[in-house]
Amino acid sequence: MAGGIGNCKDSKHLFMGGIGEFNIIIALGVLLAAGFAGVWLVRLLHLPSVTGYILVGILLGPNGLNVIRAEMLESRLQIFTSIALLLIAFSIGERFEIRQLRRSARAVTRVSLGESLGSFVLVALVVGLVAWLTGTGGAHAGPALWVSVALICAAIAVATAPATTIAVFRELGASGPLSRLALSSVVVNNALSVTLFGLVVAAVKVLLGTSAGGGWMQGVLPLANTVLSLAAGFGIGIATDLIVHKLTHRDDVLVVALAAVFFTGGFASFVGLSPLLAGIAAGFAVVNRDRRDVRAFRALNDFEPPLYGLFFALAGAELHLGELLAAGALGIAFVLARATGKYLGAWLGARSADLPRQQSSLIGLALLPQAGLAIGLAYLVRQDPALEVVRTMIIDIVLTSVVINELIGAPLVRYVAVASGETVASAGEIVAVGSPRERADGHGIVPWTWPKLKPPAQPAGCVIAVLANPYTAAGIVRIATLLAHHYQAYPLALHVAAPEPTADDFWGDRARTQEQRLFEIGQREAERLGYRLPSESESAEEIWPEILQATENHNARAIVLGHPGAEQAPQFCQAVDAFAREALCPVVALRLAGELHTERILVPISEPDDFTVVYPMVRALAMVMEHRITVLGLMPPDTPQSDLDVSEDYLIGWEQCQELPGEAVYSAVATESRVHHILQAAQDHDIVVMATGMRSGLRRLFFGSLAEDVAMRIDRPMIIMRGGMESETLREGV
Repeated sequence: MAGGIGNCKDSKHLFMGGIGEFNIIIALGVLLAAGFAGVWLVRLLHLPSVTGYILVGILLGPNGLNVIRAEMLESRLQIFTSIALLLIAFSIGERFEIRQLRRSARAVTRVSLGESLGSFVLVALVVGLVAWLTGTGGAHAGPALWVSVALICAAIAVATAPATTIAVFRELGASGPLSRLALSSVVVNNALSVTLFGLVVAAVKVLLGTSAGGGWMQGVLPLANTVLSLAAGFGIGIATDLIVHKLTHRDDVLVVALAAVFFTGGFASFVGLSPLLAGIAAGFAVVNRDRRDVRAFRALNDFEPPLYGLFFALAGAELHLGELLAAGALGIAFVLARATGKYLGAWLGARSADLPRQQSSLIGLALLPQAGLAIGLAYLVRQDPALEVVRTMIIDIVLTSVVINELIGAPLVRYVAVASGETVASAGEIVAVGSPRERADGHGIVPWTWPKLKPPAQPAGCVIAVLANPYTAAGIVRIATLLAHHYQAYPLALHVAAPEPTADDFWGDRARTQEQRLFEIGQREAERLGYRLPSESESAEEIWPEILQATENHNARAIVLGHPGAEQAPQFCQAVDAFAREALCPVVALRLAGELHTERILVPISEPDDFTVVYPMVRALAMVMEHRITVLGLMPPDTPQSDLDVSEDYLIGWEQCQELPGEAVYSAVATESRVHHILQAAQDHDIVVMATGMRSGLRRLFFGSLAEDVAMRIDRPMIIMRGGMESETLREGV
C-alpha cells in the first residue's frame, strides 16, 4: 500500500510538472499568435514588425495582462532570448565582408568613433550635471557618487541594440552603403561599450573607495575580454567553415551551423567572454574565407523568423514601465543626452568622411535602439557589491532608456532605411521577367546624387522598363530612364501578370498589391532622375508577345529587363534571343551583383561591331556627369605588340569612340582567357557593358556567349545588349 501511495504522489508530481510545462508551451503559442496579429496591425500604420512584437509583449507581460508571468521570463523563457541573440550576432558577422567594407573603412571608423565618443561625453556631462542639481543619492550624495553614476551611464550609453537594427533592415530588404555603415557601427560601438564599461567600473571603484585591489590594473581586463572574445569566435568560425564546405545536403548544413552558433555562445559564456562579440567574429570568419561558402547563413535564415518574433515579444514583456517614474529626471536626461550625442557624433563623423549630406543626416537615427547589452551591463552593476551605492540608480536609468528607445528606435530605423532608398533597390539576383523570387543579401543601388535630368519637350518614342520584381524595379527603371534621356524619349513601366490569380491568392489581392508596389518603386526612382514614369499593365499567359506589342504601340527605342543570374539563365537567354530577333529595337538585360553604380564603365569588345551595339548604352550612362570609360579590345593570345598598338589606334580614331563623353581609355590586350581577363578588369570598374549575338541551336551550343559566361561569374552590375532585328541584320551584313 505504501508503495502504491508513493507511486500516486510521484504521478501527481509528474502531472503537475507537465501542467507547468504545458503552460510554458501555451505562453509561447499565445506570444507568437498575438505577435503575428500585432505585426499585421502595425504594418497598417507603416511601422516595422519589431514594434508590433514589442507592443504585444508589453500587453501580455507583467505590466499588462500578466499572461506571461515574471517567473516565466526569469527562468525558462530566457533561453529563447539567448538563442535569438546568438543567431543575430552570427548574421551580423556576415555583413562584415572585408572586400565590401574596405571601401567604407574610413567612414565606418569615423562614424563609429564619432557616435560613441559623442554619446559617452554628452551623457557623462548631462547625467552628472542633473545628478548634482537634483541632489541624487540621498545620504550618499556627493561629487564622487554623481561622477560615478555619470561615467557608468556614459559607458552603457555607447551600446546600440543590434537585434532591432538588423531585424528592421532584414524585413525591409535594406542593403546598401547606409545599412552596411549602420550595422558596422553597431558592432564597433558594442565592442567599445564593453571595453569602456570595464575601464569605467575599475575607475569608479577607486573613486568610491570600494576597490578590492589591483586599482587601475583592472582596466586591462575589459580589453583582454574583447580581444579573447573575438579570437575565440574567429577560431570557431574557421572550424565551422572547414566542416560546412564538405557538406552537400542543406539539412546537414543547418545542423552544423546551429551547433556552431550554440557552441560559440555557450563556450564564451562559460569562460566569461562576450557571446555577442564571439558570435560576430564567427560569422566574420566564415564569410571572409576565400571560397565564401555562405550556405550556413542561408540555412539559418529559415530557422530565424519564429525565434525573432519570440525574442522581441519577450523583450516587450520584460520592459519595466515602472522604472520610467523611478528614474525621473535622470532617466529622461540620459535618453535625451544619448540620442543627441549619437546623432551629432555620427553626423560629424560622416561629414568628416565626406559622406553625402543625406547619409550624414540619417545615420545617427539608426543607432538609437538599446536593449540586451545595455541591460546586461546594468545587471552586472547590480551584482557587484562594490557598486552597491549606485546600482539602483543605474538600473532605473538604463531600463528607462530601454523602454523609450525600444518603442521609438525601430520606427526610426525603418525611417532611415526607407529615406535612404535602400529598401527599394537592394536587390539580390535579378529575376527573369515574370519570375519573382526571394532575394539574397548584399546587392543594392547607389542613391542618385547627380543633378536631375531635363526631359525632352517632344519625346521621340519611349524606352520600356519591364518590371517583375520589387527588388529589381529601381535598377531597371534607372537604366531605362538614362537610356530614354539619351534617345530624347520617355521611360515607360510595363508589368505583365498572369491572367488569373494563383491558388494561394484567390482574390488577386496579392497580384494587385505587387503591381502597385512595382509602379510606386519605379515612379520614385524616375522622379529622382527628373522624369515621370507612365505605367502600363497587361494580363497574359505569354509575356513576350505582350512586350513585343507594347514596343510597336509606343514606338519603343529600347527594352530594359532583369537578368536572372545563374539559375534561370539558359532558358532566359533562349527566350530573349528569340524575342530580340522579332523586336525592332535593342534589348537590354540588367544583371545586378553588388551595388549599381556607373562612374567607371568597362566595355569589353571581341568584335569591332560590338561597340555599335553598346554605344547607345555607354553614352547614356556617361553623358550625365564625368565618367571614366575603358574600352577593352580582346585580342588572340599570340597577337604581337605592334598589332595591339594598331588596334588601339583604330579604336581611338573611331568616330563613335571620339564622341564618348567623359574620360575614355582604350586598351587592346592579348589574352588567353577572355572571361578571366574581363573579370579581373571589372574589379577596377563599377559596371560592365557588353554586346551579345542572338545565336540559337547548334550555333549557341558550339560558340556560346562570352557576355553570358561573364554574367554567370561577375560580382559587379552588368548590362548585356542585344541589338534587335535591325542591328542584327547590320551585324550579319558586316
